[in-house]
Amino acid sequence: MLQEQNLTQRPVDFSQKPRIFAEFISTEQEIRSAQKMRYEVFCEEYKVELPVNMIWNGHPIDVDDLDDHCLHLVVRSQMSGEIIGYTRVLTCDLAKRFGRYYSSHEFNIENVINRPGRFLEIGRTCIHPEHRNGATIAVLWAFLARFMQENNYQYLFGCASVSLEDGGQTLAALTPIIREKYMANDEFRVTPKVPFKLRTGIKEGKASFPPLLKAYTRMGARICGEACWDPDFNVADLFVLLDINNVANRYARHFLKDREAA
Repeated sequence: MLQEQNLTQRPVDFSQKPRIFAEFISTEQEIRSAQKMRYEVFCEEYKVELPVNMIWNGHPIDVDDLDDHCLHLVVRSQMSGEIIGYTRVLTCDLAKRFGRYYSSHEFNIENVINRPGRFLEIGRTCIHPEHRNGATIAVLWAFLARFMQENNYQYLFGCASVSLEDGGQTLAALTPIIREKYMANDEFRVTPKVPFKLRTGIKEGKASFPPLLKAYTRMGARICGEACWDPDFNVADLFVLLDINNVANRYARHFLKDREAA
């Protein structure tokens, strides 16, 4: 597994950690455990049937060709050491080695990645169902923000999904809110390769932001265009971009601490 140069692995003393904490993992055992949780969330929980391309310890796991080129960030429980949150991190340097960003298979992203600055892409973000109380994603964000500061990354981006199980009602309700409050400026726009087109006359559902999309927008992120249809997971994916210099003021104190306070 590829790792950034400054991510030195050392034995973890869980007793000295907060109740929940974030860290990069690198051993095969740890990564397979995280991939097992990915499968449980994305396939079993959301009743999505995908070809199983690997079994680990008798369990199907979610694996693709990008995993070996990414950093793997987890949130753990201090008491049990169990992985309760996860995101996959692809830095601009690792993306050059791999040849592309994951988002580029759904969107034309040249308007973003051709800009000056260093980029970080996250994906496969998931939280264990017993720990979806806001604290886990907050710990994940805080670690990412500190990592961005310490390694001079200006932009973070990724895809946030809206379920289409309701026929697109939720997305229909969210679309005018996104266009009015959260849409990026034209110079940051991306275009979906398979646009999801809302049916005319669709009855709008409740305008409830999915947790990851809500976390992005609360931080000050912008949505860079219309949704892409992902038929495998029956979701509409939105490309979301966060400029670390534009983090919402109410979150800056928590997520952008100076180094002396970290």
